[in-house]
Amino acid sequence: MIGTTTWLFGLPCSGKTTLAEGLIGPKTVHLDGDYLRDTLNSDLGFSKEDRTENLRRAAGVARALNDQGFDVVASFITPYRSQRELIAETVENVSFVYVNAPLEVCEERDVKGMYEQARAGEIEGFTGIDAPFEEPDGAEIGLEVRTATRSPETNIRRINEELDRKFDPSHVFIGRWQPLHDGHRTIIDSAADNGNDVLIAIRDTELSENNPLTAQERRQLIEDVYADHPNVETMILPDVDTVAIGRDVGYSVVSVPEEVAEISGTDTRKQYDKSELIAGHHLDGGGSRRHSTDG
Repeated sequence: MIGTTTWLFGLPCSGKTTLAEGLIGPKTVHLDGDYLRDTLNSDLGFSKEDRTENLRRAAGVARALNDQGFDVVASFITPYRSQRELIAETVENVSFVYVNAPLEVCEERDVKGMYEQARAGEIEGFTGIDAPFEEPDGAEIGLEVRTATRSPETNIRRINEELDRKFDPSHVFIGRWQPLHDGHRTIIDSAADNGNDVLIAIRDTELSENNPLTAQERRQLIEDVYADHPNVETMILPDVDTVAIGRDVGYSVVSVPEEVAEISGTDTRKQYDKSELIAGHHLDGGGSRRHSTDG
């Protein structure tokens, strides 16, 4: 599936990076102007020609990522209409978002003092001071957001709604995992192996005969087992005895299949020493490789 690119443009310090960071989803890459200037495009200056080459390269990277199924959020000043036209020609599925903020507001936000240096002549070719920013016309803008009068949260929500940028939600699994066993993995793998984001929440239960492993030991075992799945994360949460489920709030509760529920963690603990459980010796393949659940 082809990915999409959301291209944020506007004056320096208009709020592009803040919005970009809030738009990042599970399969999103953020292309930031400052970062690319320090890496891929470190050989370029700030003439109009170099600025255009900087953006041409960035658009090429965005297109390559889209072709591989990644969404891209790009945050670049992109001051000239001709540059925005070039990006539109290069990136097939791009939506432009004009991050509009008055010049005086951008100067107030400038913690690096770049505007002050530009006004003092210490920086040449600075957009908004001695280099132009060509305001987009109505036909050119996919969406305009005003960061001086609306919060980042409001603007992020509007961008997602207007551009229909909806990301796949995470799957949350809560348990003791005393220890993680093949029944647990069957449930987790059903989401993780399909590329969904998975959060494994580990209840911080008190140590006892039925709970011999600490939360930290269980977390390490899970992270070792899922080391080859960057979409799987873990967290330790306080022990709970009640989970209240809301009604019509956008998530679902999935029941555990009977054959999975019958796999006993107690029986597993009886068959192995604690050190063997921590090392994952009770898992198929000794914990180093997980079983396939697709057949």
